[in-house]
Amino acid sequence: MNYIPGTSPARSWRRLNRRDVLLAVCGLAFALWFLSRALAVTQHHWDWTALAPYVLTRDAAGQWQAGALLRGLFTTLRVGAWSMLLALFSGGLVGVLSAHQRGFASLPAVVYVNLLRNTPPLVLLFLVFFFAGSFFTEPLLRVSDLVQSLSPAAQELFSALLAPPDQLDRMVAAVLTLGLYEGAYVAEIVRAGLESVPKSQWEASAGQGMTPRQQYRYVIFPQAARLMTPPLVNQAISTFKETTLASIISLPELTFQSLEIMAVTRMTFELWLTTATLYLLISYTWSGLGRRLEQSRRWRPLE
Repeated sequence: MNYIPGTSPARSWRRLNRRDVLLAVCGLAFALWFLSRALAVTQHHWDWTALAPYVLTRDAAGQWQAGALLRGLFTTLRVGAWSMLLALFSGGLVGVLSAHQRGFASLPAVVYVNLLRNTPPLVLLFLVFFFAGSFFTEPLLRVSDLVQSLSPAAQELFSALLAPPDQLDRMVAAVLTLGLYEGAYVAEIVRAGLESVPKSQWEASAGQGMTPRQQYRYVIFPQAARLMTPPLVNQAISTFKETTLASIISLPELTFQSLEIMAVTRMTFELWLTTATLYLLISYTWSGLGRRLEQSRRWRPLE
């Protein structure tokens, strides 16, 4: 039975054998041994209750509010989400252009991809924040003044979706940096996905009288999207992990808040274990969504 080019039947999970069980037991034993040795050497007194107010706290009215760690987590999610949207837009546009342009016409896409991929993201963040940021100072001040003139409900909505007005410049710098940087990798993923579709698919769809837009929508993109989904999910995970760079410019995301809490409480182990767990949950959630998205596409055999 033949399947649509670029796809294959869904994989089934194989059963665990003795080697898998042995490896799992050995890994668990090593983790327990390492943890016991670490506790014996450091002689650390664990106090998880001291970390609770930084997760959830009560205000003067007795209502529950997000603590510093949760606020940092929300900021991390906002930075990662907006950065990935920008990466998909810029990378998708460059990827489509580079897949069909050759010679001098493809030079802008080649320069964008090679320049961004070969520049350390931390250096790029400094360039955007300290140099390019000067071009956005006046517009951002106007936006900040406009937001502060809105109703309290509108201000809360703006802060929840993007950032508080006093953090807007750092938020924009972080999103621009990560979005453009990750967009260079997304561009290569899109280009490779489009070029993986056999040329016969283009010729057959053109022979049916389809316009280029119809070719992309009904023939090319459905096949390329299947191949692009796993690497794009990996790129999204990488984007959320690299939001830690925003702590360098004092954007109060998860890592920055953890550093601030550690300076006050000296809770090193409890704090960073919790922080690592939160990042792990973000990555695992994206990984699970990627698997669901990949498995949601039904395999349709060719007649």
